[in-house]
Amino acid sequence: MDSESYYGLNTSYFIGKEDWYLLGVLNSSPVFQYLKGTCQLLGDEDDGGRLRFFGQYLETLPIPSAKKSECDQIAEMAQRVQGMHLSRRVRVEEFLGQIGVDLAQSTSRNPLEQPWMLSEIEYLKRTKKKPLGIYEAAKRDTNRLTETIVALEEAIDTKVSKLYGVNL
Repeated sequence: MDSESYYGLNTSYFIGKEDWYLLGVLNSSPVFQYLKGTCQLLGDEDDGGRLRFFGQYLETLPIPSAKKSECDQIAEMAQRVQGMHLSRRVRVEEFLGQIGVDLAQSTSRNPLEQPWMLSEIEYLKRTKKKPLGIYEAAKRDTNRLTETIVALEEAIDTKVSKLYGVNL
């Protein structure tokens, strides 16, 4: 959910509505599975799969009706997930600053961008043996945030699956 009024480029799509329930549904595994059968898959599915997305795919996507209480639960979890992602990003940027990585030059392909997945050996190799305490604290903090994100996303997936009447 963009509340900062960022501008997307020509390959981004958006819905001009603040609807956390819809966000939770659209970012769920059941919807991704549906879209994998509708959209063109780019790259290797083992890579997590990326979809070549066009507006027409979203126009035909069925959004399940739900009771207000169910919508509210999914919306609240979606807000929490986004907050946790933002908190993790702030912590990652702090970590990168501590080890002297220029944020403007770093990309998502840089393993240092995911300290929760980074091994100690990889950290030492990529940082020319910066203090290990910096890595350990970042790994601990981002791992804790990631565990919470995963648990919330799984809970959303379960609720959305039930709304669609499918099992994950």
